[in-house]
Amino acid sequence: MARIVRIFKTLRNNWKKSTVGFLLVSYGVNYGVTKFRTKEMLRLYCEEAKSYGDVPLPIGLPARQITVVLNPASNGGKGKSEFEDYCAPLLYLSGMKVSVVKTESVGEARGLMEVMDNCDAVVVAGGDGAITEAVTGLLRRNDSGFAVQRFPIGIIPVGKLNNIAKSIFKEHKDDRIKLMAEATMAIIRDFQKQVDVMKVEILENSENPTGKPIYALGELKWGAFRDVEERIGKYWLWGPLKSYAAYFFGAFKNLTWECNAQFHYTVPCEGCNNCMRNNLQDANELKFGSQVQNSRWWHAFIPRTRSVKDTKQVKDYSKVVNPECGVWHQKDFSSVEFQVLTENNVNFSLPNLPKHLEVNLGPENISGIEFVKEGWLRTKTETSQNNREKILVRQFEMIPKIEESSIAEKETTEEGKSVEVEERWYSIDNDNYEVKPIRVTVLPDAIKVFSASTSR
Repeated sequence: MARIVRIFKTLRNNWKKSTVGFLLVSYGVNYGVTKFRTKEMLRLYCEEAKSYGDVPLPIGLPARQITVVLNPASNGGKGKSEFEDYCAPLLYLSGMKVSVVKTESVGEARGLMEVMDNCDAVVVAGGDGAITEAVTGLLRRNDSGFAVQRFPIGIIPVGKLNNIAKSIFKEHKDDRIKLMAEATMAIIRDFQKQVDVMKVEILENSENPTGKPIYALGELKWGAFRDVEERIGKYWLWGPLKSYAAYFFGAFKNLTWECNAQFHYTVPCEGCNNCMRNNLQDANELKFGSQVQNSRWWHAFIPRTRSVKDTKQVKDYSKVVNPECGVWHQKDFSSVEFQVLTENNVNFSLPNLPKHLEVNLGPENISGIEFVKEGWLRTKTETSQNNREKILVRQFEMIPKIEESSIAEKETTEEGKSVEVEERWYSIDNDNYEVKPIRVTVLPDAIKVFSASTSR
């Protein structure tokens, strides 16, 4: 008993050292427990992946072959090591043939997808930007109809935000390691589902598209909140409080406080003789092309057995009339935030019937205190607490209005005075694009991705 009393006296007399020691021991114990649980979790995933690899293949059936497009610069350079530690072992144990291609520059993933061949699936190991590049390259191909059916997209979230993966694997969005493992196992289990894609076109003279379109899976953002999100990394000295610091100091910065634009849109349609005509024609062409692609030499002598999918009846939309389909509506707006969501964003409001994009308009004005409060709430939850106007659209055209102050600044610069003009940007799946007139269209069920299950 006397010995215990002496120990407590020593701890009391050296309370500073005791406190530091207690914190170090607590951190060490927590770190050890976390590492042990992670190791046990990965062991179970490895055993499941190995069970797939141990199954013998039927004679003449080749092993699945996948190509991994890895962005080694994702998440500040940590993406490569995370892929090698948590994802690659599962792929190799599954018995699949795995080829890894590392990108070295922006846009390389898009170029690879435009010429991709000789594989059964493409896996993108990176962040939201890398996924957008891959999907854009896939849908820009001349044979995009065949390519979409031939190359389902696997998503391994080793990026910084991974909003698309968090939407597809919602149950594991709060556990980064489990999110990566589940996304990898979805590829091995071969669970696929079709998802919508957002097509973004730049308009020339506010009417005609110019250049090649961009295809995105998640969201398009414009406004003050988007500008602050881009600056969070600059407050790294604040550590875990950097997001809070960014919103606090951002309230005094030159952000996009006014998103002014002409907005024209069409409402969603469940299907009618106007909007489904081209869709049915494309579906028939894709179906015919798939039959040719999958045919064998003996089919010339032995008729093919038609599957249930081949004989499925297609709804006749020729007599369905929707007077609102294709009618353009106009709404000019001015707000602190403009956001467009697809079904692949965690903030999208389900159900997605009929297929649509969700446009959210922020308030017209917001005080500095309200801005900071709203920003701090967003660091804790994905859903905005601010009252926003919601518009469901199938297609829209947005023409940003040029502010008179910006024109004056440009004219002053031409006179020889040094005046800094703040450029404005969109964020499309966390990649930056200059603010210009755009046309955005939803492409329902445009691509296949590996998911947690085959259900919607």
